[in-house]
Amino acid sequence: MKIKKFIYKSLLTLILTQAAGAQFLDSTASPASAKLNRERGLNMLSEIKEIIKDRYYDKNFRGIDLDARFKIASERIKKMDTNAQIFRVIAQVVLEFNDSHTRFIPPGRANRVEYGFSMQIIGNNCFVVDVKKGSDAEAKGLKVGDVVAGIGNFAPTRENLWKMNYLLYALDPQQNIKIFVQNPDKTEREIDIKARFKSIEEREKEANKRKNEKRENPYSCKQIDTETIACKLKTFSIDKKYVDKMMKEVGVHKKFILDLRGNGGGYVKIEEYLTGYFFDRNVKIADFVMRQKIKERTAKPLKDKTYKGELVVLIDSNSASASEVFARVVQLEKRGKVVGDVSAGAVMTSISLGMANVRGPESLLTFSVYGISVTIADLIMADGKRLENAGVIPDYLVGPTGTALFAKTDPVLSYAASLFGAKISAEEAGQFYFITSKPEGDDDDDEDVTVAEDN
Repeated sequence: MKIKKFIYKSLLTLILTQAAGAQFLDSTASPASAKLNRERGLNMLSEIKEIIKDRYYDKNFRGIDLDARFKIASERIKKMDTNAQIFRVIAQVVLEFNDSHTRFIPPGRANRVEYGFSMQIIGNNCFVVDVKKGSDAEAKGLKVGDVVAGIGNFAPTRENLWKMNYLLYALDPQQNIKIFVQNPDKTEREIDIKARFKSIEEREKEANKRKNEKRENPYSCKQIDTETIACKLKTFSIDKKYVDKMMKEVGVHKKFILDLRGNGGGYVKIEEYLTGYFFDRNVKIADFVMRQKIKERTAKPLKDKTYKGELVVLIDSNSASASEVFARVVQLEKRGKVVGDVSAGAVMTSISLGMANVRGPESLLTFSVYGISVTIADLIMADGKRLENAGVIPDYLVGPTGTALFAKTDPVLSYAASLFGAKISAEEAGQFYFITSKPEGDDDDDEDVTVAEDN
């Protein structure tokens, strides 16, 4: 089989180019609808510009000429007909700021798309980490552990995977997508996957169930040997009492593995509180850099609660926000070691603002609710460096293979234990069920909570 050549394109090209084999849901529009679409799009663009102008953390807009860029976007919209085209233009101009938390939130659709599988970057590859039972993806032979070499004409990378998800789930949901899976001999097989559409109510119910489960049972601890314990912390969007309960279970163990893989962040105050468990002094975490001021974030010691044992922190590409900040503090203060994969590099602070647009004649008025997530603060770590778009680089880069993902073993936890001299096989570590896949198409539901709680 001939190897397909995939294109490593920028986000802007990705947003404005239709993926090969994709069928867009609103590919045509009548002249009357096209006019209304353009009017609505221009109104959205104007309101978004004003919000960015007033609220974006950097008054110099990271070197972007705001008026010039939005004028170009306006001229493009005037030549377009469909919502899909117009929303891509708005998304493009917003994402030119190149930060993880500033993005256009398009109007909600009556139904949400589901392709039946989830992906994650591990090392330099994009792996399938979950396949939904009964989905077309399962029927077509897609399996956990498969390497995704391409989606349409594009190659998923660490830098663009979230942007591809943004395109496929929020901007331009598809009725079917074409993916290319790498075979062991490095050739690719093509799989055409038919999507399923679920009601917004159904998706919200599922999302709320996940959030409730995560917050009601936010951690799990397993003893490896008499000296070593491992705890999985799923979120920082919890009350202090759960941190205290977890650390009480850690108790007198001399060696502690804290698993933050897949933890998308949460409350700033909880990150600071947990950090305080590991130091007997005040520790500077970072500076919040806002438009009008800089605010220092500091973790205070918990005195009699201080954990003095050895520490290893596990992270992966889905460890974001508070998780990666905590891991980086551990590194900078030489308090422990970090094991796993490079973290998400998504640590900016944002607010989400909703807006509504009126459309149509007076007798048939409709409202379109849309929004924008806009960054209001950057984060500079105590060493003067940024984690945004860089992430935390572990002291030991270790990740599961496709075979390990398929077999549900955990070689990363096994390796971390070996650093303490503890013995647990990858198969035994897999029985802790610490590895969980991110739900398909969901932005991390913790990131927005990390936002400016203390600002």
